Amino acid sequence: MESSGERLHEVIPSSSDSILNNQQTSAIYARAKHAFKGRNNDELSFRKGDVITVTQQLEGGWWEGTLHSYTGWFPSNYVTIIPESERFLRSRSNGPPVLNGDGSSFGSKKETPLFSSDTSRQAYREQVMKSFLEAELKYVDGVTKFNDDTLAKIKDSKKISEKDFQVLAGNLQLLITHQRELLNDIKEAVDKDATNARIGGLLLKAAPNLRHLLRLYCQNHPKAVDLILRNKNLYEEVLKEMDYPLKDLISGLSHPFRHLETYPSMLNELERGMHEAHSDRGDTQRAAAVFRDIANYCGTLRKQKEMQLELLASGSIDGLPSEELRKLGEILYMSIVSVDDVKASAEDELSCDRCVILFPTTILVLEVTSSVNSYILKKRISLDKLTLKKAENKTTLILCNADGSSEIAMNLLSNDELQRWIEAFSCCTNLTVTDYCCDLISSFGPQRIDMSNVHNMQSVTFARLVCHFDSKIWSKNAVVKKTFVTILITVVDNRKIEKCLICDNDVGHI
Repeated sequence: MESSGERLHEVIPSSSDSILNNQQTSAIYARAKHAFKGRNNDELSFRKGDVITVTQQLEGGWWEGTLHSYTGWFPSNYVTIIPESERFLRSRSNGPPVLNGDGSSFGSKKETPLFSSDTSRQAYREQVMKSFLEAELKYVDGVTKFNDDTLAKIKDSKKISEKDFQVLAGNLQLLITHQRELLNDIKEAVDKDATNARIGGLLLKAAPNLRHLLRLYCQNHPKAVDLILRNKNLYEEVLKEMDYPLKDLISGLSHPFRHLETYPSMLNELERGMHEAHSDRGDTQRAAAVFRDIANYCGTLRKQKEMQLELLASGSIDGLPSEELRKLGEILYMSIVSVDDVKASAEDELSCDRCVILFPTTILVLEVTSSVNSYILKKRISLDKLTLKKAENKTTLILCNADGSSEIAMNLLSNDELQRWIEAFSCCTNLTVTDYCCDLISSFGPQRIDMSNVHNMQSVTFARLVCHFDSKIWSKNAVVKKTFVTILITVVDNRKIEKCLICDNDVGHI
């Protein structure tokens, strides 16, 4: 049997894939011949004898099914299809069938039915889809009007510089384009076949691009609001001519990530109205989790950027003049970290909590004082010719000199925080990030990897693509760093997105 990793480089189902969807009028059931323990969070675990409702049958050895209201993937040779002749009539609760035999199926437990019949279930699903499409259309039309009317008039006033307008608008236009394309795809699927429309699959397919665009938008949003508040009189003057309140401008800029937070609950309601054998059930569950993660991630990004702007605007660092602070460039990441200073003098503490701030070429280690937004500079480290390593079996990052000696060690509280720091370090110039650290980005938190966050690494080789890949990201003959190859394969393995974006067989060394 092929492994889970091998399966992921084949085809992961979506609404546009050619698979053997289970869209029959009667559901397909399978009994487990062996116990299976899923290793990934989208795999279905079961015990021998469990009865599974099959939702999708892929060519290649992996099927999707539902057990105890959870839908996931499992190896097809671990189960056997239950023939029609062996089934009794299904219970009125639409649960798994009561079967001939020893009655040991764990899938036959009774649950309180949510719907009195399949008709009421379908009616509920159609109502959820209708409400979702109406909300999506209202959002897309509203944010389009805001962009084409309000922001366009601000630009046409000529009172705002082109540079400031780019900060104000961010990548909103591109985000709107992708949201409208997604809406059109969903409307087309519903119009074609509302019963079997795979809305979850479409949203799951769109998630990587939307995450990238929303990441950029949410990183920029605090800068846009800060720009407005710093030039409040100017913007009020411009908006007065348009009879448009300042608070509505700020509210309009927050609409994209406020709308993002509605997806998980909508998808949960959509799943609630699905028959357990619906081919989109698994993708709907996964899409809800993915969009919940994206919303949380974007919220964290905004808070991080707000904290950075506050420090740059009004922070006081004893030992570092504000003019010199601004010359260090954009803050890549900052947080409170337990720091081991291996070069500390005997009277200093060897490990203590510090505010660590990362810039493209420099890292600052600050002591937090009792005064608000006030710090004392304890250490300033140039990243030139340093190497980032991870301590074995610890969430600790170490900056090492060329001779292998340690400059500083950062003890992080979680794998998520470890990943965010590695992503930030990967954006530094003249810093070597070991391949092991790069691999950890995806294995700890694949949902947060983005190829634009991994660059400027010295210890990499280059490769040229010899095949076409996802047209939105890669094209034939593009030159990429070989490190990307490993990272992107790992991301695909962990996230189980549609296909392997790039693999060793598809690149040639330069």
